[in-house]
Formats: sequence, C-alpha cells, structure tokens
Amino acid sequence: MKAAAGRAAEAFAKSGLLSLLEALDRNTDRVRVVAYHRVAELAEEPDLDPGLISATPDEFRVQVELVARHYSPISLDDLVAAHRGERTLPPRPVLFTFDDGYRDFAEHAWPTLQRAGVPAVLFVPTAFPDQPGPGFWWDRLHASLTRTDHRECEVHGIGRLPLGDAGERRAAHRAIRTRVKDLPHVEAMEWLDTTLASLADVPSVHRVLGWDALRALARDGLSVCAHGHAHALATRLDPTELAADLATSKRAIERELGEDTPPAVFAYPSGAEDERTQQAVLEAGFELGFASGRSIARVPFPEPARVTRLPMLNYASALFRAQLRPSVATLGRWLIDERQAKAA
Repeated sequence: MKAAAGRAAEAFAKSGLLSLLEALDRNTDRVRVVAYHRVAELAEEPDLDPGLISATPDEFRVQVELVARHYSPISLDDLVAAHRGERTLPPRPVLFTFDDGYRDFAEHAWPTLQRAGVPAVLFVPTAFPDQPGPGFWWDRLHASLTRTDHRECEVHGIGRLPLGDAGERRAAHRAIRTRVKDLPHVEAMEWLDTTLASLADVPSVHRVLGWDALRALARDGLSVCAHGHAHALATRLDPTELAADLATSKRAIERELGEDTPPAVFAYPSGAEDERTQQAVLEAGFELGFASGRSIARVPFPEPARVTRLPMLNYASALFRAQLRPSVATLGRWLIDERQAKAA
C-alpha cells in the first residue's frame, strides 16, 4: 500500500498539479504541523526500535528543502502568537516538531534545519535527560527480542509467543507493545520489566540528549518543550497521576532552560488523549496540546488542547510533499493506522 501511495504521489508531482496547488494556496490559517521521532539510518543504532525512524538523514534533508522551497517554515513563537491573534502567519505555514529527544536529533536533524534556516520544536520527556536508567521501554523491548536466544516465551496475560524468526519476533513485539499501552502506566512498566527479565540480559539503550545539550540547542533557537515526565500515556494515568506528571514536566522545562523557556505547550506521548486529558493539560498551565491526526490544523485553534500533527512515517519525498496538501493528506491514512501505535 505504501508503494502504491508513493507511485500515486510521484505521478501527481510530475504532472505539475502539486506545484500548481501549492502556488495557488495563499491560506495563512491552515498550519501543517509535522511530527517526527528519529532521523537516523536503519543500522545506526541496532538496539533501538527501528519503528521510531521517521526519515533517514538524506530523506530528511530533501523534505526540509522541499518545505523551504514551497512552504513557509514557522517557529513555535509564530504559531502561539497567531493563535492569540497577535500575528498573521505567512502563506502555507509549516511547523517542524520532534518527539522524545533522541541524540540523533542533534546529530542529524538540527544541523539540516539550521542550514536551511528552519525553526523546530523538540518535545522531551523530562525524566530521561541525564538519568542513568535503561532507556525507553519500546527500545528495551526491541533489544530484548533481538538479542534473546529463546525460541519462544510464555508471557503473562498474552500466552505463548514464538520467537523462531524475525517475523515471529516482530509479531511478539506488536503483542507486547499493545498490552503495555492497554494497561495503567505503573502496572504496565512492572509487567514489562518482568517480561523482559525472562528474555535477555540487555544493556542500557538510553540515547536521550542531556540537559546541557538541550540548553545549548535552546540557545541556538530550538524550542524545547514538555512531552510529559515519564513518557506515560496520559490516558493511562489517573487524574492525580496525570496532574503530577504534567506539573513535573512543566517545572523541569522552566527550571532547566531558564530564560530560554519557550511558550508552555505540550505533546501527548504516543498521541494518546481524550477530553479528560485535554482539560488536564489546560489546567496545568499549558497553552496548547499537540495530538496526532490526519487533519491540517486551523488557527486560531478551536480546540487548543488538541492541535493535530501529521505523523511522518519514513515517506519518500513525493509522498511527504503530498501529505502537506489538504486535498491529498489522506493518502497516508492506512499508514497512520498501521504505524501510529509505534510512535512513542
């Protein structure tokens, strides 16, 4: 399906219709907020979950150049000011955002953005910078399943999972990941620790930027914002836990960045949100909450705690460009349904 969508997008681009639509589009109130996780080569960090790679460095460079040529890159300050009615955005505005704070953002994504003069936002789960812990749970899961010598495993709550080949291990990854996201956060992490302990002795897969690096990026113009504290799904926290997680992450950003603290905005881990969590985000003092979806956001935002972002799923350049058009953004709907659960 992805190949078919790519061919359709390539034909659309070659026909000249895409360029015509872009040239005719003078709208300033339709904002494309694009969401990435990692920018890296597939073999660069074999212990990290490859499902989090949104683009290779070369693909990302092409995408940034396309946006710089055909659209108007904007900053978080621009977006917030437009939402407040204090500023008019340029035609075809695009905001680049990144989740989780992996080190490859500083190695690959940020240099490319700087060379093109394109602003960006990095959403960081504030419990992870400078912490000696083992890393994100999905990377630990990937490394455990990749390294284990077991041919099968018995997992509480799931049953027997065969691990004989790469396909079976991918299926096991999906099954375990689904259960993690279905459980309350604390219970999920305890269950996962028990499950992984039975698979393999995996070294730390902690690859998150530290606060010194994040402060340096902020001084260079990057907006570093909250992605929760523990990267817990907001919908899997009770009201007290959610309020504490939101408050802790907001305070950490303010404490660590000081005068470089950007406007208070929040991105839901894994895009998990509902009416209850949206209200909690606003009550915590965040002006905007970024979710995940297929639509292109309109300014001012009618639902400020649910500003939709377009997930970037390792698209070829033509398909990436097509995703930025309101009339063809649904080309990727089946890809989002299939892979959105992997975005953490």
